Amino acid sequence: MKIYLRITGLFIGILGFYGLKAQELDWEKMLIEDVENVNPVYMPVVGIGVGYLNYFGDLRNNATSPLMGNLAFRANMHAFIDQHKHFKFNLYTLFTLPGSNGSSMTVIQRDYQHPDRNFRIQTDLLSFGANAHYDFDHFIPKKSLFRPFVSLGLEFTTFNTKANLTNTNGPFYYWTDGTIRNRPQADERGGDLVQPDNDYETDLRSSPLNTSGQYNKYTLAVPIDVGIEYNVSNRTSVRLGYSYHINFTDYIDNITPTNPILGITNRNRFDNLGYSYISLHFDLFSDPKTIRINRLLLELENFDYDLIGDEDGDGVFDINDRCLHTPRGVEVDTAGCPFDTDGDGVPDYLDKQLYTPEGAVVDRDGVEIPDSLALQVIAQEALPRNQVEAFLQTMNDLGSGGRRGHYTEIPDKFKKLDLDGDGYLSFDEVLKAIDDFFDFESDLTTDDIYELNDFFFSQ
Repeated sequence: MKIYLRITGLFIGILGFYGLKAQELDWEKMLIEDVENVNPVYMPVVGIGVGYLNYFGDLRNNATSPLMGNLAFRANMHAFIDQHKHFKFNLYTLFTLPGSNGSSMTVIQRDYQHPDRNFRIQTDLLSFGANAHYDFDHFIPKKSLFRPFVSLGLEFTTFNTKANLTNTNGPFYYWTDGTIRNRPQADERGGDLVQPDNDYETDLRSSPLNTSGQYNKYTLAVPIDVGIEYNVSNRTSVRLGYSYHINFTDYIDNITPTNPILGITNRNRFDNLGYSYISLHFDLFSDPKTIRINRLLLELENFDYDLIGDEDGDGVFDINDRCLHTPRGVEVDTAGCPFDTDGDGVPDYLDKQLYTPEGAVVDRDGVEIPDSLALQVIAQEALPRNQVEAFLQTMNDLGSGGRRGHYTEIPDKFKKLDLDGDGYLSFDEVLKAIDDFFDFESDLTTDDIYELNDFFFSQ
Protein backbone atom coordinates (compact mmCIF):
# COMPACT_ATOMS: atom_id res chain seq x y z
CA MET A 1 0.00 0.00 0.00
CA LYS A 2 2.82 2.39 0.91
CA ILE A 3 4.56 1.66 -2.39
CA TYR A 4 1.32 2.39 -4.23
CA LEU A 5 0.93 5.73 -2.45
CA ARG A 6 4.52 6.68 -3.23
CA ILE A 7 4.13 5.86 -6.90
CA THR A 8 0.86 7.82 -7.02
CA GLY A 9 2.49 10.80 -5.31
CA LEU A 10 5.44 10.71 -7.69
CA PHE A 11 3.09 10.55 -10.68
CA ILE A 12 1.05 13.53 -9.41
CA GLY A 13 4.25 15.47 -8.78
CA ILE A 14 5.47 14.87 -12.32
CA LEU A 15 2.11 15.98 -13.74
CA GLY A 16 2.19 19.08 -11.57
CA PHE A 17 5.70 19.95 -12.73
CA TYR A 18 4.80 19.65 -16.38
CA GLY A 19 1.55 21.53 -15.74
CA LEU A 20 3.51 24.45 -14.30
CA LYS A 21 5.97 24.23 -17.16
CA ALA A 22 3.12 24.31 -19.66
CA GLN A 23 1.70 27.40 -17.97
CA GLU A 24 5.07 29.10 -18.20
CA LEU A 25 5.29 28.28 -21.88
CA ASP A 26 1.78 29.66 -22.39
CA TRP A 27 2.90 33.01 -21.00
CA GLU A 28 5.85 32.97 -23.35
CA LYS A 29 3.54 32.28 -26.28
CA MET A 30 1.39 35.24 -25.33
CA LEU A 31 4.37 37.50 -25.96
CA ILE A 32 4.64 36.22 -29.54
CA GLU A 33 2.49 37.93 -32.18
CA ASP A 34 2.22 37.37 -35.92
CA VAL A 35 1.63 40.58 -37.89
CA GLU A 36 1.02 41.10 -41.59
CA ASN A 37 4.06 41.75 -43.77
CA VAL A 38 2.93 44.94 -45.52
CA ASN A 39 5.30 44.74 -48.49
CA PRO A 40 6.71 41.20 -48.90
CA VAL A 41 9.12 40.36 -51.72
CA TYR A 42 7.70 37.62 -53.96
CA MET A 43 10.11 35.16 -55.57
CA PRO A 44 9.41 32.49 -58.23
CA VAL A 45 7.27 29.54 -57.15
CA VAL A 46 8.21 26.02 -58.30
CA GLY A 47 5.78 23.19 -59.01
CA ILE A 48 5.62 19.60 -60.18
CA GLY A 49 2.64 17.76 -61.65
CA VAL A 50 1.41 14.56 -63.23
CA GLY A 51 -1.55 13.82 -65.44
CA TYR A 52 -3.06 11.96 -68.38
CA LEU A 53 -2.26 12.86 -71.99
CA ASN A 54 -4.81 12.29 -74.77
CA TYR A 55 -4.34 12.56 -78.51
CA PHE A 56 -6.80 14.30 -80.86
CA GLY A 57 -5.55 13.74 -84.41
CA ASP A 58 -6.42 11.59 -87.39
CA LEU A 59 -6.01 8.55 -85.16
CA ARG A 60 -7.99 8.15 -81.96
CA ASN A 61 -7.88 5.85 -79.00
CA ASN A 62 -11.16 4.05 -78.48
CA ALA A 63 -11.32 5.59 -74.98
CA THR A 64 -10.85 9.37 -74.82
CA SER A 65 -11.82 10.17 -71.23
CA PRO A 66 -9.77 12.98 -69.60
CA LEU A 67 -9.15 10.59 -66.72
CA MET A 68 -7.61 7.99 -69.03
CA GLY A 69 -4.60 8.11 -71.30
CA ASN A 70 -0.83 8.08 -71.01
CA LEU A 71 1.10 9.49 -68.10
CA ALA A 72 2.88 12.78 -68.68
CA PHE A 73 4.76 14.98 -66.24
CA ARG A 74 5.03 18.71 -65.85
CA ALA A 75 7.54 20.97 -64.09
CA ASN A 76 6.55 24.58 -63.61
CA MET A 77 7.89 27.88 -62.29
CA HIS A 78 5.78 31.03 -62.02
CA ALA A 79 6.08 34.59 -60.75
CA PHE A 80 3.85 37.68 -60.66
CA ILE A 81 4.19 40.04 -63.61
CA ASP A 82 2.16 43.05 -62.44
CA GLN A 83 2.36 45.39 -59.47
CA HIS A 84 -1.01 44.37 -58.06
CA LYS A 85 -0.21 40.65 -58.37
CA HIS A 86 -3.23 39.74 -60.48
CA PHE A 87 -1.31 37.99 -63.28
CA LYS A 88 1.36 35.32 -63.24
CA PHE A 89 3.95 34.33 -65.80
CA ASN A 90 4.58 30.56 -66.10
CA LEU A 91 7.58 28.77 -67.51
CA TYR A 92 7.09 25.03 -67.80
CA THR A 93 8.09 21.79 -69.45
CA LEU A 94 5.73 18.93 -70.31
CA PHE A 95 7.21 15.54 -71.11
CA THR A 96 6.72 11.81 -71.30
CA LEU A 97 9.37 9.39 -70.09
CA PRO A 98 11.47 8.27 -73.11
CA GLY A 99 11.51 4.60 -73.93
CA SER A 100 8.74 3.64 -71.55
CA ASN A 101 5.66 2.02 -72.98
CA GLY A 102 3.75 3.12 -69.92
CA SER A 103 4.59 6.81 -70.35
CA SER A 104 5.15 7.47 -74.02
CA MET A 105 2.01 8.66 -75.76
CA THR A 106 0.46 5.59 -77.34
CA VAL A 107 -2.47 5.71 -79.78
CA ILE A 108 -4.18 2.43 -80.71
CA GLN A 109 -7.05 2.85 -83.14
CA ARG A 110 -9.12 -0.36 -83.28
CA ASP A 111 -11.90 -0.78 -85.85
CA TYR A 112 -13.41 -4.26 -86.00
CA GLN A 113 -15.56 -3.57 -89.08
CA HIS A 114 -12.84 -1.92 -91.19
CA PRO A 115 -9.52 -3.73 -90.79
CA ASP A 116 -7.65 -1.17 -92.87
CA ARG A 117 -8.42 1.51 -90.27
CA ASN A 118 -6.52 -0.23 -87.49
CA PHE A 119 -3.24 1.40 -86.61
CA ARG A 120 -0.83 1.65 -83.66
CA ILE A 121 1.60 4.51 -83.03
CA GLN A 122 3.69 5.76 -80.15
CA THR A 123 5.74 8.90 -79.62
CA ASP A 124 7.78 10.61 -76.93
CA LEU A 125 6.80 14.21 -76.37
CA LEU A 126 8.84 17.07 -74.94
CA SER A 127 7.44 20.58 -74.68
CA PHE A 128 8.85 23.87 -73.39
CA GLY A 129 6.44 26.73 -72.99
CA ALA A 130 5.36 29.95 -71.32
CA ASN A 131 1.92 31.31 -70.56
CA ALA A 132 0.11 34.14 -68.83
CA HIS A 133 -1.99 32.98 -65.88
CA TYR A 134 -5.04 34.81 -64.47
CA ASP A 135 -6.84 33.66 -61.32
CA PHE A 136 -9.69 36.22 -61.11
CA ASP A 137 -8.04 38.06 -58.24
CA HIS A 138 -10.09 41.14 -59.12
CA PHE A 139 -13.29 39.38 -58.04
CA ILE A 140 -12.29 36.77 -55.46
CA PRO A 141 -11.16 37.70 -51.92
CA LYS A 142 -7.47 37.17 -51.24
CA LYS A 143 -8.25 34.93 -48.27
CA SER A 144 -10.30 32.53 -50.40
CA LEU A 145 -8.89 28.98 -50.35
CA PHE A 146 -10.23 28.09 -53.82
CA ARG A 147 -9.50 30.14 -56.91
CA PRO A 148 -10.33 29.33 -60.57
CA PHE A 149 -7.78 30.19 -63.24
CA VAL A 150 -7.27 30.41 -66.99
CA SER A 151 -4.06 30.74 -68.98
CA LEU A 152 -2.92 31.21 -72.55
CA GLY A 153 0.57 30.70 -73.89
CA LEU A 154 2.98 29.45 -76.51
CA GLU A 155 5.11 26.32 -76.51
CA PHE A 156 7.65 24.38 -78.55
CA THR A 157 7.02 20.61 -78.87
CA THR A 158 9.13 17.79 -80.27
CA PHE A 159 7.92 14.31 -81.25
CA ASN A 160 9.35 11.11 -82.82
CA THR A 161 6.40 9.01 -83.91
CA LYS A 162 6.86 5.29 -84.56
CA ALA A 163 4.44 2.54 -85.58
CA ASN A 164 4.02 -1.06 -84.46
CA LEU A 165 3.72 -2.96 -87.77
CA THR A 166 5.58 -6.22 -86.99
CA ASN A 167 6.29 -8.62 -84.18
CA THR A 168 9.08 -11.15 -83.73
CA ASN A 169 7.62 -13.31 -86.54
CA GLY A 170 7.17 -10.53 -89.06
CA PRO A 171 4.24 -8.35 -90.13
CA PHE A 172 0.76 -8.89 -88.67
CA TYR A 173 -2.62 -8.17 -90.26
CA TYR A 174 -6.10 -7.21 -89.05
CA TRP A 175 -8.99 -9.40 -90.29
CA THR A 176 -12.70 -8.53 -90.51
CA ASP A 177 -13.54 -11.06 -87.82
CA GLY A 178 -11.59 -8.85 -85.39
CA THR A 179 -8.57 -11.13 -85.12
CA ILE A 180 -4.91 -10.35 -85.78
CA ARG A 181 -3.06 -12.92 -87.89
CA ASN A 182 0.34 -13.46 -89.49
CA ARG A 183 -0.99 -13.36 -93.10
CA PRO A 184 -3.36 -11.06 -95.01
CA GLN A 185 -7.02 -12.12 -95.05
CA ALA A 186 -6.82 -12.60 -98.84
CA ASP A 187 -4.09 -15.22 -98.50
CA GLU A 188 -5.59 -18.63 -99.37
CA ARG A 189 -3.34 -20.33 -96.85
CA GLY A 190 -5.16 -18.62 -94.02
CA GLY A 191 -3.25 -17.32 -91.08
CA ASP A 192 -2.33 -18.03 -87.49
CA LEU A 193 -3.44 -15.86 -84.64
CA VAL A 194 -0.74 -13.52 -83.36
CA GLN A 195 -0.41 -10.61 -80.96
CA PRO A 196 1.37 -7.29 -81.43
CA ASP A 197 4.53 -7.16 -79.34
CA ASN A 198 4.23 -3.47 -78.35
CA ASP A 199 7.64 -2.81 -79.86
CA TYR A 200 7.14 0.32 -81.96
CA GLU A 201 9.92 -0.35 -84.38
CA THR A 202 9.00 1.57 -87.53
CA ASP A 203 9.95 5.25 -87.84
CA LEU A 204 7.05 6.66 -89.82
CA ARG A 205 8.94 9.59 -91.35
CA SER A 206 11.55 7.28 -92.91
CA SER A 207 9.16 4.42 -93.74
CA PRO A 208 7.48 3.75 -97.11
CA LEU A 209 4.20 4.88 -95.50
CA ASN A 210 5.44 8.47 -95.74
CA THR A 211 5.17 10.10 -99.14
CA SER A 212 5.44 13.69 -97.89
CA GLY A 213 9.20 13.92 -97.57
CA GLN A 214 11.29 14.73 -94.53
CA TYR A 215 8.93 16.81 -92.41
CA ASN A 216 9.94 18.48 -89.14
CA LYS A 217 9.59 16.54 -85.93
CA TYR A 218 8.83 19.67 -83.95
CA THR A 219 6.09 22.26 -83.91
CA LEU A 220 4.81 25.38 -82.21
CA ALA A 221 1.63 25.08 -80.17
CA VAL A 222 -0.82 27.24 -78.25
CA PRO A 223 -1.82 25.78 -74.85
CA ILE A 224 -5.07 26.87 -73.21
CA ASP A 225 -5.47 25.97 -69.52
CA VAL A 226 -8.50 26.08 -67.21
CA GLY A 227 -8.75 24.79 -63.67
CA ILE A 228 -8.97 25.55 -59.98
CA GLU A 229 -6.25 26.20 -57.43
CA TYR A 230 -6.47 25.31 -53.74
CA ASN A 231 -4.25 27.13 -51.24
CA VAL A 232 -3.12 24.52 -48.76
CA SER A 233 -1.03 27.07 -46.85
CA ASN A 234 0.76 30.37 -47.40
CA ARG A 235 3.53 28.55 -49.22
CA THR A 236 1.81 25.51 -50.74
CA SER A 237 -0.98 25.18 -53.30
CA VAL A 238 -2.54 22.45 -55.43
CA ARG A 239 -3.86 22.89 -58.97
CA LEU A 240 -6.42 20.73 -60.76
CA GLY A 241 -6.50 21.64 -64.41
CA TYR A 242 -7.03 20.70 -68.02
CA SER A 243 -5.00 22.07 -70.89
CA TYR A 244 -5.71 21.80 -74.59
CA HIS A 245 -2.67 22.10 -76.87
CA ILE A 246 -3.31 23.29 -80.43
CA ASN A 247 -0.29 22.05 -82.42
CA PHE A 248 0.56 23.73 -85.70
CA THR A 249 1.40 20.44 -87.39
CA ASP A 250 -0.45 17.53 -89.00
CA TYR A 251 2.48 15.10 -88.91
CA ILE A 252 2.42 13.65 -85.41
CA ASP A 253 0.45 10.62 -86.69
CA ASN A 254 1.97 10.89 -90.20
CA ILE A 255 -1.50 11.20 -91.75
CA THR A 256 -2.08 14.24 -93.94
CA PRO A 257 -4.33 15.02 -96.92
CA THR A 258 -1.46 14.04 -99.21
CA ASN A 259 -0.23 11.20 -97.05
CA PRO A 260 -3.13 8.86 -96.10
CA ILE A 261 -2.46 5.46 -94.56
CA LEU A 262 -4.55 2.71 -96.12
CA GLY A 263 -8.20 3.39 -95.26
CA ILE A 264 -7.47 6.23 -92.84
CA THR A 265 -8.09 9.66 -94.27
CA ASN A 266 -7.15 13.04 -92.88
CA ARG A 267 -9.83 14.27 -90.49
CA ASN A 268 -8.10 17.19 -88.73
CA ARG A 269 -5.93 20.02 -89.90
CA PHE A 270 -3.91 19.87 -86.68
CA ASP A 271 -2.89 17.02 -84.40
CA ASN A 272 -3.83 18.32 -80.98
CA LEU A 273 -3.30 17.13 -77.41
CA GLY A 274 -5.32 17.19 -74.21
CA TYR A 275 -3.74 17.03 -70.77
CA SER A 276 -5.62 16.68 -67.48
CA TYR A 277 -3.35 17.10 -64.47
CA ILE A 278 -2.80 17.76 -60.80
CA SER A 279 0.22 19.74 -59.65
CA LEU A 280 1.76 20.79 -56.35
CA HIS A 281 3.42 24.22 -56.02
CA PHE A 282 5.89 25.41 -53.39
CA ASP A 283 6.79 29.02 -52.56
CA LEU A 284 10.24 28.37 -51.10
CA PHE A 285 11.94 31.73 -51.47
CA SER A 286 9.41 34.58 -51.01
CA ASP A 287 9.21 36.70 -47.89
CA PRO A 288 6.64 35.40 -45.39
CA LYS A 289 3.19 37.00 -45.50
CA THR A 290 3.34 37.40 -41.73
CA ILE A 291 6.23 38.40 -39.47
CA ARG A 292 6.62 36.98 -35.98
CA ILE A 293 7.35 39.58 -33.29
CA ASN A 294 8.66 38.74 -29.83
CA ARG A 295 7.29 41.43 -27.53
CA LEU A 296 8.97 42.48 -24.31
CA LEU A 297 5.62 43.49 -22.79
CA LEU A 298 2.21 41.98 -23.23
CA GLU A 299 -0.52 44.22 -24.58
CA LEU A 300 -3.94 43.33 -23.21
CA GLU A 301 -7.18 44.50 -24.78
CA ASN A 302 -9.60 46.64 -22.74
CA PHE A 303 -6.99 47.24 -20.06
CA ASP A 304 -6.35 50.64 -18.42
CA TYR A 305 -2.58 51.05 -18.62
CA ASP A 306 -2.76 54.19 -16.47
CA LEU A 307 -3.22 51.82 -13.53
CA ILE A 308 0.29 50.46 -14.01
CA GLY A 309 1.90 53.62 -15.39
CA ASP A 310 5.13 54.82 -13.77
CA GLU A 311 5.85 58.29 -15.09
CA ASP A 312 8.94 58.96 -12.97
CA GLY A 313 10.30 55.42 -13.29
CA ASP A 314 10.78 54.91 -9.56
CA GLY A 315 9.20 51.44 -9.56
CA VAL A 316 5.96 52.56 -7.89
CA PHE A 317 2.82 52.65 -10.05
CA ASP A 318 1.39 56.13 -10.48
CA ILE A 319 -1.87 55.10 -8.86
CA ASN A 320 0.03 54.45 -5.59
CA ASP A 321 2.79 57.04 -6.01
CA ARG A 322 2.47 59.92 -3.49
CA CYS A 323 5.43 61.75 -5.08
CA LEU A 324 4.79 61.56 -8.82
CA HIS A 325 7.77 63.52 -10.17
CA THR A 326 10.72 62.03 -8.34
CA PRO A 327 13.97 62.62 -10.30
CA ARG A 328 15.43 59.59 -12.05
CA GLY A 329 17.77 57.48 -9.94
CA VAL A 330 16.59 58.74 -6.54
CA GLU A 331 15.79 55.94 -4.10
CA VAL A 332 12.20 55.98 -2.84
CA ASP A 333 10.11 54.26 -0.22
CA THR A 334 7.05 52.08 -0.88
CA ALA A 335 4.92 55.21 -1.31
CA GLY A 336 7.16 56.47 -4.11
CA CYS A 337 8.62 59.35 -2.07
CA PRO A 338 12.36 60.05 -1.61
CA PHE A 339 13.77 59.05 1.75
CA ASP A 340 13.90 61.77 4.47
CA THR A 341 16.08 60.36 7.23
CA ASP A 342 15.74 63.24 9.69
CA GLY A 343 12.07 63.92 8.93
CA ASP A 344 12.61 67.63 8.32
CA GLY A 345 10.51 67.66 5.14
CA VAL A 346 13.56 67.95 2.84
CA PRO A 347 14.37 64.65 1.03
CA ASP A 348 17.84 63.22 1.55
CA TYR A 349 18.95 63.84 -2.04
CA LEU A 350 18.38 67.60 -1.48
CA ASP A 351 19.21 67.74 2.24
CA LYS A 352 22.52 69.45 3.03
CA GLN A 353 22.19 68.56 6.73
CA LEU A 354 21.03 64.95 6.89
CA TYR A 355 20.68 64.72 10.68
CA THR A 356 18.80 67.85 11.72
CA PRO A 357 17.51 67.63 15.34
CA GLU A 358 13.87 66.64 15.65
CA GLY A 359 11.52 69.64 15.65
CA ALA A 360 14.15 72.06 14.34
CA VAL A 361 13.15 74.70 11.82
CA VAL A 362 15.09 74.27 8.55
CA ASP A 363 15.48 76.13 5.31
CA ARG A 364 14.82 74.75 1.85
CA ASP A 365 18.18 72.96 1.86
CA GLY A 366 17.33 71.14 5.10
CA VAL A 367 19.78 73.19 7.16
CA GLU A 368 18.67 74.16 10.68
CA ILE A 369 17.78 77.85 11.18
CA PRO A 370 18.95 79.43 14.46
CA ASP A 371 16.17 80.88 16.62
CA SER A 372 17.57 84.37 16.15
CA LEU A 373 17.08 84.16 12.41
CA ALA A 374 13.69 82.42 12.42
CA LEU A 375 11.61 85.58 12.26
CA GLN A 376 13.78 87.01 9.48
CA VAL A 377 13.56 83.84 7.40
CA ILE A 378 9.79 83.58 7.78
CA ALA A 379 9.39 87.21 6.73
CA GLN A 380 11.37 86.48 3.55
CA GLU A 381 9.56 83.41 2.36
CA ALA A 382 6.38 81.49 3.10
CA LEU A 383 6.52 78.21 4.92
CA PRO A 384 5.05 74.93 3.64
CA ARG A 385 1.89 73.98 5.48
CA ASN A 386 3.55 71.02 7.13
CA GLN A 387 6.01 73.42 8.86
CA VAL A 388 3.46 75.95 10.17
CA GLU A 389 2.97 74.17 13.46
CA ALA A 390 6.70 74.00 14.15
CA PHE A 391 7.05 77.66 13.25
CA LEU A 392 4.24 78.79 15.54
CA GLN A 393 5.58 76.71 18.37
CA THR A 394 9.04 78.20 17.88
CA MET A 395 7.69 81.71 17.85
CA ASN A 396 5.70 80.99 20.96
CA ASP A 397 8.83 79.70 22.66
CA LEU A 398 10.65 82.88 21.66
CA GLY A 399 8.06 84.93 23.61
CA SER A 400 8.12 85.71 27.30
CA GLY A 401 7.95 82.09 28.22
CA GLY A 402 4.29 82.12 29.19
CA ARG A 403 1.10 84.13 29.00
CA ARG A 404 1.40 87.81 29.62
CA GLY A 405 -0.65 89.56 32.30
CA HIS A 406 -2.09 92.07 29.80
CA TYR A 407 -3.47 91.09 26.42
CA THR A 408 -3.96 93.23 23.35
CA GLU A 409 -7.61 93.42 22.44
CA ILE A 410 -8.56 90.96 19.72
CA PRO A 411 -9.74 92.63 16.47
CA ASP A 412 -13.43 92.07 15.73
CA LYS A 413 -12.80 89.82 12.70
CA PHE A 414 -10.64 87.48 14.83
CA LYS A 415 -12.88 87.33 17.91
CA LYS A 416 -14.72 84.26 16.55
CA LEU A 417 -11.38 82.43 16.65
CA ASP A 418 -11.18 82.83 20.44
CA LEU A 419 -12.94 79.54 21.12
CA ASP A 420 -12.53 79.56 24.92
CA GLY A 421 -13.55 83.29 25.20
CA ASP A 422 -10.56 84.22 27.39
CA GLY A 423 -9.71 87.30 25.28
CA TYR A 424 -6.43 85.67 24.14
CA LEU A 425 -5.73 83.78 20.89
CA SER A 426 -3.78 80.73 21.95
CA PHE A 427 -1.39 78.71 19.83
CA ASP A 428 -3.95 75.93 19.30
CA GLU A 429 -6.66 78.43 18.30
CA VAL A 430 -4.40 80.10 15.71
CA LEU A 431 -3.29 76.69 14.39
CA LYS A 432 -6.93 75.59 13.96
CA ALA A 433 -7.74 78.82 12.10
CA ILE A 434 -4.86 78.18 9.70
CA ASP A 435 -5.96 74.54 9.18
CA ASP A 436 -9.53 75.67 8.44
CA PHE A 437 -8.18 78.17 5.91
CA PHE A 438 -6.22 75.50 4.03
CA ASP A 439 -9.22 73.14 4.18
CA PHE A 440 -11.46 75.84 2.66
CA GLU A 441 -13.61 75.91 5.78
CA SER A 442 -12.84 79.55 6.70
CA ASP A 443 -13.94 82.90 5.29
CA LEU A 444 -10.56 84.47 6.06
CA THR A 445 -8.43 85.70 3.20
CA THR A 446 -4.71 85.25 2.66
CA ASP A 447 -4.07 88.77 3.93
CA ASP A 448 -6.16 87.95 7.01
CA ILE A 449 -3.94 84.95 7.73
CA TYR A 450 -0.79 87.11 7.56
CA GLU A 451 -2.49 89.69 9.80
CA LEU A 452 -3.52 86.94 12.24
CA ASN A 453 0.07 85.73 12.35
CA ASP A 454 1.34 89.25 13.19
CA PHE A 455 -1.37 89.76 15.83
CA PHE A 456 -0.59 86.42 17.51
CA PHE A 457 3.02 87.45 18.14
CA SER A 458 2.11 90.99 19.13
CA GLN A 459 -0.42 90.16 21.83
